[in-house]
Amino acid sequence: MSIQAGINVFSVHERIGDDYFGALEQLAEAGYRNLELISFNMKKRSRLRDDFPSEAVSGKLKELGLAAIAVHEGPMPGQELLEHDWDNVMAYYGTLGTEAIVLPSVWIQDRESALRLAEQLGVLGKRLKDNGFALYLHNHAHEFKSDGETTLFDLLADNTDPELLKFELDMVWAMRAGIDPVAVLERLGSRCDMVHQKDLNKELAGPVNLFEAIKRNGDEALPVFEAYQKYIGPADFVDLGTGTFDFASVYKRINEMGSVKYALVENEGRSSDKIESVRNDLKVLQSYL
Repeated sequence: MSIQAGINVFSVHERIGDDYFGALEQLAEAGYRNLELISFNMKKRSRLRDDFPSEAVSGKLKELGLAAIAVHEGPMPGQELLEHDWDNVMAYYGTLGTEAIVLPSVWIQDRESALRLAEQLGVLGKRLKDNGFALYLHNHAHEFKSDGETTLFDLLADNTDPELLKFELDMVWAMRAGIDPVAVLERLGSRCDMVHQKDLNKELAGPVNLFEAIKRNGDEALPVFEAYQKYIGPADFVDLGTGTFDFASVYKRINEMGSVKYALVENEGRSSDKIESVRNDLKVLQSYL
């Protein structure tokens, strides 16, 4: 089976904040068919599922020939993972036919917090699986912090059940941490059937260790998202095909492995015309699938 292209709609989150259905129309016109939705309206600071009934969203997706294959959904920073209103999440996205629930981010700092999270992921993964959903975890850079001979990311993988937790590898976030994404994909195997595709700015000096930067500058009290905005930002990322990501060799190996089903554009860089950027991103990505 060939890999299907898609997009995480965070790529156009500003347009979604202004006109959700209009943004979906533009993505469909740009050639996308597979969407990974987001749960949060970044402009209005509200949940999209609170603002738009599932029946209305489902109808719009069908009208446009779009499939909501996954959604980035999870608790707000500071809220316990298992205290999130998962019953409402499942009811809402079940109406859309969405079966993959992806945690967009988790904040782990050490072995203790990673193992605690692994236990919670097992509980949540079983709850979702029992109701027909699959739980995924999406990475950023900090999960690849070293812990002896392993990383916090590896601790999560080693201490969770493959039947209850899958991974959506953001390959360029891994690169931003100095990690070879192909090595991670080979390690995960069938546990990773979705990847996020960005491209990395050629002008970056090298990988960033978020925890070292925080400690070096006395920023331990910074909330996680503020820390990311300070040390890693939109300028790190560029439109596909214009940065350092080696599409030819990486996708040659991905196609050989055969475990990845979806490659999803996530364009977090600055752009004068986001729709035109993601339109071109789709063409670049499809040329390697």
